[in-house]
Amino acid sequence: MNGQARIQACFYNDPDCYPPIINSSRLLARYGFVLDILCRDNEERWEVSYPSTVRVHRIDTRTQNSWLEYFGFVVRVLGRGRDGTSLFVGHDGHGLLPARLLATRYRRPLVYHCHDFRLMEDRLKSGGRIVRAFERRFARTADLVIVPDAERGAVIAGELCLQQAPLVVANAPITGPVASGEALHSALVIRERQFDRILFRQGRIGVGHAIESTLRSIPYWANQNWGFVLMGFGEPSYLEKLSAEARALGIERQFAVLPPVGYDQVAQFTPGAHAGHALYEPIHVNHVYSTTASNKMMEHMAAGLPLLVSDTPSMRALVHKHNCGLTADESSPESIAAAVNTLLGDPDRARCMGAAARQAFAQEFCYERQFAPMLDAFRRLSTRQYRRILRR
Repeated sequence: MNGQARIQACFYNDPDCYPPIINSSRLLARYGFVLDILCRDNEERWEVSYPSTVRVHRIDTRTQNSWLEYFGFVVRVLGRGRDGTSLFVGHDGHGLLPARLLATRYRRPLVYHCHDFRLMEDRLKSGGRIVRAFERRFARTADLVIVPDAERGAVIAGELCLQQAPLVVANAPITGPVASGEALHSALVIRERQFDRILFRQGRIGVGHAIESTLRSIPYWANQNWGFVLMGFGEPSYLEKLSAEARALGIERQFAVLPPVGYDQVAQFTPGAHAGHALYEPIHVNHVYSTTASNKMMEHMAAGLPLLVSDTPSMRALVHKHNCGLTADESSPESIAAAVNTLLGDPDRARCMGAAARQAFAQEFCYERQFAPMLDAFRRLSTRQYRRILRR
């Protein structure tokens, strides 16, 4: 590419907590793009290192009214539009509207990167329903739609009446050296926990992740020196509920919750575990179709951990194809325990599965490989002479 093409991306959240935005920004910078991320300021700061050609503009529009807050965000984003921008990207429904308005104003291509999605039958508050209406109206006008999972993409394409199939880009990390994992063991020692084997889940801690079912599976585990470790952010009331459940089951010494860390630090913890927990309860479409959209699952593969995943057709196909883990019924403590007893009780088999997971990551799922078609599309869209024609 001659010179540096500028991209402006709109995201109504904190990009520091969204691995696909972090990783895509780093690769875009590597290949010569200048990127402005226009995002909402929620006052949180994580230790995320962005390249010098990536600028994060945090917009504070907080009010007591969520709809006025969003409207203020859109107005402020429009005020930061730049005439020299080559391409506009909207992340999720809230980011699509301002990106679409900017693309129309400057007559430049529009990309819609849809991470999470809501079906028409999902019940939303009034503001959410309005944003969903904008999404249904404008998504099909995008020059490119990017999704993190093929099955989810098929649902999105049907619901949004897309004129072309979306591009699938898995939510995977960029290839890097595998750490020792000592950070995980050090954090557990501080909390007076030491386990022979560890089942690990990192990321947001909340409803829909089969955490409670997994806790109830622990009495069926073959060894009382195995531990279930979570690391991430959770509402205090939910974390207390989990602690109370562990106490009631008498397994509180086999359960630990570590505080969240910045995205760049996660990879220092994961390799210290012995199996990666990536169970999802089918409470909404994003959990039903989560296979390559699960960044935690991809991060477990990158670290060489065997996987514990839900017994869905796509998850089953992935672990069987690559021989990199086991499935379980996320609603059944007995089913979860049976898988855990195999993953943690047979170290040789677990090591083989972990090595296969790492190989599958390197050969297919690493973000550099996933990103390549997206990079080609961005280059094509940002270098051609373009005049936007409004589509009806």
